[in-house]
Amino acid sequence: MADGIEKEGTAEAEVMKLKYSSEAQGIEEKANAMKLFDDVGKDHEEFKIRLNKDKDIEIAAIDAQRLIAEAQANIMGEALKNSKIDIVGGESTFFDQIVNAVKGGKVIDRFVENSEVLQDVKDTFFNGDPEYFQARILGMVEQFNLSSDDVKDLSIAALIAKMIGLAKTDTLRHELQGLLGMAKSKGISDTVAGDVLTVESSGNAQS
Repeated sequence: MADGIEKEGTAEAEVMKLKYSSEAQGIEEKANAMKLFDDVGKDHEEFKIRLNKDKDIEIAAIDAQRLIAEAQANIMGEALKNSKIDIVGGESTFFDQIVNAVKGGKVIDRFVENSEVLQDVKDTFFNGDPEYFQARILGMVEQFNLSSDDVKDLSIAALIAKMIGLAKTDTLRHELQGLLGMAKSKGISDTVAGDVLTVESSGNAQS
């Protein structure tokens, strides 16, 4: 009888040993699985951070383009509000005709006459005085404290675009955009600024 009790006790001990061993193994496997999930979660969070950063950059770029487009649309809207434009063609070419009319300098009626800024721009290009245009651009260069090194290798268009980026007010930006549009319409936008402008190295402009 004693032998039977001993065997029964041994069997129970083996069962308990196997049970606890199995539970321990299960806990270890669960811990390893949780560690794996933690690593995956960490990688996922890092990916989300990178994705959000890229998204913010893209949104900022899109917003910048939107602001530029709005400014251009406002300029065109004001030009078309009180202007007489020669449009030739059907409805399918209406917008292209408007753009070409504006680019070609055909918007020269009351809008220009009533705008002090655009009147100055019109006088710059239509009074036949290139020195007047130089004085206008040089005045801007001096205002932004640009040096000869900043100007000499830039085209007229690039110089004006640079100053648009530096401008702090919409009025100044609109004036520069008007100068740029007129320069393009007269075919001088690609002219190297250093060839037609004299700028002191300190940033003071001279004509």
